[in-house]
Amino acid sequence: MKSLSRALEVLTELSRHGHPRTLTDITNAVGLHKSTVHRMLATFVEFGLVRRDEANRYVVGLGALDLARAARGDAGPDSVVHPALSALHESTGQAVSYGRPRGGHLVRTATAGQPAADPGSPLPMHATALGKAYLAHRPRVEVDRFVARAPFPRLTARTVTDAYGLLRSLARARTCGYAVEDREYAETGRAVAAPVLDHDGLAVAAVAVRVPSRVRHPAELRGLAAAVTACADRIGAGLLDEAPPVTVLAHAQGA
Repeated sequence: MKSLSRALEVLTELSRHGHPRTLTDITNAVGLHKSTVHRMLATFVEFGLVRRDEANRYVVGLGALDLARAARGDAGPDSVVHPALSALHESTGQAVSYGRPRGGHLVRTATAGQPAADPGSPLPMHATALGKAYLAHRPRVEVDRFVARAPFPRLTARTVTDAYGLLRSLARARTCGYAVEDREYAETGRAVAAPVLDHDGLAVAAVAVRVPSRVRHPAELRGLAAAVTACADRIGAGLLDEAPPVTVLAHAQGA
């Protein structure tokens, strides 16, 4: 219980400030050893309660905002995500999926136009449009840690398994604003995905739409990419606009 109390103290301290904090700042504020605080923050990052920015500073993540919404009895992110996914499905006629980080992985948490396939199961980020769209817009230090795991599992003949190939794919996704999956995860699977971005331009989730086999012309692909990007932007704006003050975490803890 003592370690849990200390971890909550770290999270509460971070939630009191609306700007990114360094490890040293947080350590000095809570009076714990730096290595202890670092381990706690790493766990919070894995579960989406905390995120790191490009400067490797820490800030409250969307997972913590979900807890804050629950504490206030708000509808939560589903009230933003599901209408946007349904609208994208209606406009494209294709299956749509939404993925967000959880427990150190990217998982599919919502769909439209298709059965929920293994909801909550980890997605291979190196081989899916969702994963690449998310990873392409994460801090470089996080990307480097992921790429260091190469070689990656080969799921089809087209799966990119080496670090250089994945970095090239992520660079394209970063430049275009969307990622493409072309039979890398499944032999018949094609998709295009866009990141859901926060105020700092970092991905907190991703949206993907299936690409029909008949789509061959680049203009058609760009049309789907524009639609999925608009959907991701709508979700991002909705999540940020509806986010309650994170200090509610401190109030909930003391209740």
